[in-house]
Amino acid sequence: MTGYIGKTTNRFEDTTGAAAQSEREDIFGEMPGRVVSFDPKTQMATIQPLARKRLNGVPTDLPELQEVPVRFHRAGGFIMTTPVKTGDLVSLRPMSGNMDNYHREGGAFDAADTRSFSLSDMEAFPVGGESLRDPIPNFNNKNMELRSSDGSFAMEMSEDGKFMQRGAQGNVYTIVAAALRNLANAQTIVSKGSSTGLYDHDQKAAVLALADKLDGMAL
Repeated sequence: MTGYIGKTTNRFEDTTGAAAQSEREDIFGEMPGRVVSFDPKTQMATIQPLARKRLNGVPTDLPELQEVPVRFHRAGGFIMTTPVKTGDLVSLRPMSGNMDNYHREGGAFDAADTRSFSLSDMEAFPVGGESLRDPIPNFNNKNMELRSSDGSFAMEMSEDGKFMQRGAQGNVYTIVAAALRNLANAQTIVSKGSSTGLYDHDQKAAVLALADKLDGMAL
């Protein structure tokens, strides 16, 4: 605390010092938060910040933040989204000024007031928010991977152009390749007439070549 603030004993330096300290304490940086609820239509969430603020020396929970924009990767005509569930961790990032006019009108804007790095102007990013106690299990440091949290299901790509789509029943590439081989090796049975016998599929070589290509692309 800067100085001793009373009613009639205030010195100018005490008053301005206290005001500066109070203002500094209301400037927030990036912090983790936990999703309380999410509206997929508006892509806004209610989020509980996990950082606490000391009030009179007592660690105190920050208030739940309402109508927090949740940001997803969006560029070049493409969007990549993930579900947002209650309890998910996010990274809360403050904006440098009041964003109300921007969210209302879009484009270039003037801040409605002088607040900056405020809890009222936080945005949530699904990337981040986890503590060092919660690293990604079974991290793939060899290939790019889009996966479920536990790694059971994944889409994986290597630098040399090989792929894996690992679903509940296995790798899609190897499953399709196996199906093509079964089709290619199936024979037509003629049981009557002068043409009685077993005959290979007339596109056997072409179908097997497709199966080889799929096998060659599969991780």
